[in-house]
Amino acid sequence: MKVAALIPAFNEERNIAAVVQGAHPFVSLVLVVDDGSADSTGAAAQRAGATVLRHASNAGKGAALKTGFQYLQEQGFDGAVTIDADGQHDPSEIPSFIRAAEQGYDMVVGNRMSDVSTMPPVRRFANHISSLLISLFLGQNIRDSQNGFRYYRLSSVLSLPLRASKYDMETEVIFKMGRAGYRIGWVPTRTIYRTEAKSKFNSVTDTLRFVGVLVRYGILRR
Repeated sequence: MKVAALIPAFNEERNIAAVVQGAHPFVSLVLVVDDGSADSTGAAAQRAGATVLRHASNAGKGAALKTGFQYLQEQGFDGAVTIDADGQHDPSEIPSFIRAAEQGYDMVVGNRMSDVSTMPPVRRFANHISSLLISLFLGQNIRDSQNGFRYYRLSSVLSLPLRASKYDMETEVIFKMGRAGYRIGWVPTRTIYRTEAKSKFNSVTDTLRFVGVLVRYGILRR
């Protein structure tokens, strides 16, 4: 099974090199999609050994992921492990995702909820509520709906009509994977919350997007 690491990145020149170098030992290729950064994110990633694709302007995390999925499939890859560019995921955990994928899962999601001691309370509450609602709508246990540390089988994810382009795509894809009958697996992961890093998660905007996904792919389908 040929697997790449896929890193969507926006204005992460301070962190991207360490993430790229951390992922390299575990995959055949590290692909960074520079989503219209205003800094030197792309150049830093390339110096660290990544293949870099660049969006001319900021299109959103979901758009960057879809660009990466399409490119990797065209290059003959079977799957991609997505990892955030800000250093909040531990690249040494990539083999856990690959081992789970080898058991036949179409998507494997990292589960941080077994140890939430380092997770900010607002994030913990939002993740718990969103995971609970998605579980109810899909009729299966969704343990950590907001974790971007994931494995995707490329043929499966690219078969889905994904419309979202921002952070909400990661919620949409769980809905559509579940609706399509694809297998979703889970592996425990830790998340590194660094006080000097400002999160790109906007509690108001991204919560509204999440509600929109629930309406489009949950309530209305009921």
